[in-house]
Amino acid sequence: MILVTGATGNIGSQLVKLLVAKGLPVRVISRDEKKVSHLDPGVQRVIGDRHDPSVVRKAVQGADKVFMLAMIFDKNHEGDRLLVKEAKQAGAGPIVMVSSAQAQDETNLIGRLHREKEELLEQSGISWTLLRPGGFMSNSLQWADTIKSQSKVFNPMGNGKTAPISPYDIAGVAAVALTGPGHEGKVYYLTGGELLSNPEQVDILSKVIGKPIECVDTPVEVAAERAIASGLPEPLVRSLADIWAQVRKEPSPFQTDEVERLTGGPAQTFETWSYEHRTAFL
Repeated sequence: MILVTGATGNIGSQLVKLLVAKGLPVRVISRDEKKVSHLDPGVQRVIGDRHDPSVVRKAVQGADKVFMLAMIFDKNHEGDRLLVKEAKQAGAGPIVMVSSAQAQDETNLIGRLHREKEELLEQSGISWTLLRPGGFMSNSLQWADTIKSQSKVFNPMGNGKTAPISPYDIAGVAAVALTGPGHEGKVYYLTGGELLSNPEQVDILSKVIGKPIECVDTPVEVAAERAIASGLPEPLVRSLADIWAQVRKEPSPFQTDEVERLTGGPAQTFETWSYEHRTAFL
């Protein structure tokens, strides 16, 4: 039995589909029964809060592998700490956890929080595998409102390039790590197969949806102020601003071929991802 947390999110939902397609027993944990009602009838559902010991205990009982989508902004990492504790007591494991490539930079709040969660696993005595993806293709969904209302994307990263990864490919690597041998104690840095600037991504999106989109270069501080004004927590925004500034000036963008090496197939292109999600921008 494989327990999947975060089953209603971009990565977890894809992972559930992949595991079900392999004919594997899957259990999910979710606070909202309606959000998992569409899943394959064979998928077991545990409904409740990951901060509730009785719920988590029920979820890990009989599970021999766990996919853990970390709860980033959670006081003292209580939800993840509880999951690791109950999994260990139930003899569940290994745990495959989605972390972040930023975990190698503990000067950044996002990186530090991810690293602290990694340490929960490393110190638990449970076998583990860490997935450290870079930026997600799905982050571009944040552009949807201004694309629809103004035909514009406000870009704080200039012409700096990243290799955004599709959540589908993260799920694909997670499925490999959960179902095959030799992944215990490994850390996998994951990116997409294309180095793209934000203006290049916007150009692809523009062609996919058949609508001109202007990519407006925006100073990092201006973008940060707008994000805070929109309601995002200031500590999160300041951490994101550090990343934007780093990408803006980085001469050697971060990219790996781990997706293809581990799954045996090429990483999804941004164009393909855009076609699959084009209605979100219309």
